[in-house]
Amino acid sequence: MPDIKLAIEDGIAHVRFDRPTVFNALSPRLLQELIDLCTDIAANDACRVVVLEGVGEHFSAGADLPKFMQDLESDPQATADLGRRATDSLAALPQITIAAVQGYCVGGALVLAAACDIRLVADDSRFFIPELDAGIPLAWGGMGHLVRLVGESLAADLVLSCRHFGADDALQSGFASRIIAAADLRAETESLAQSIAHKAQIVLRTTKQQLNSIRNGTFDASKDAHAMLAALADPDARQASLNYVRNNIHKGDRRQR
Repeated sequence: MPDIKLAIEDGIAHVRFDRPTVFNALSPRLLQELIDLCTDIAANDACRVVVLEGVGEHFSAGADLPKFMQDLESDPQATADLGRRATDSLAALPQITIAAVQGYCVGGALVLAAACDIRLVADDSRFFIPELDAGIPLAWGGMGHLVRLVGESLAADLVLSCRHFGADDALQSGFASRIIAAADLRAETESLAQSIAHKAQIVLRTTKQQLNSIRNGTFDASKDAHAMLAALADPDARQASLNYVRNNIHKGDRRQR
């Protein structure tokens, strides 16, 4: 049985860690499955949004250290690099990515969530980065993602202290996009995913390209004019513009876009 469940419907891919008996701990096999799934999803033009979540009450308790120790004995370099490859594969997806976090989100799982575009966090979520207490450095590219989201000082604090923090701290720090009642997390996530998936494909891809270029330091605002013209020439985007004008401007709603 695979360690990840994948379901794609109406342009939304739900990628679910499926090891609930161990709080969805991230085994080497699970990470390889995630890498492979990201390759397939990236090539699926019908998919517009990817939701990353865990089966059961927890997002993930982080790396499955016993499983990693076993695999490190046989292939240390490849095993040690799996988390980084999985994180990079997730971050590089051309689709908009949403992490739906509840319960434990620990260590490497926090890094995977950080690689997503949006993080919806249940009010029962618990976060911490225990790597240094476990005698290993934060890996998987995690430091870069943390510094980008919460700043250098707080990232250093969280990594060095290994302290626990909750949903409120995650929101205030900029790690979380919003807090949602745990009972409503899946419904709210689905609602957001559907709202995004219904937008024109070209503007979603352009937005993702902009986000990724900012993350890797290659953002060039001079490309915005070309992106605007490309959208105006796209049938779906043009129809969205006409619908917006019809439903808002012509009805007297002149609110700022």
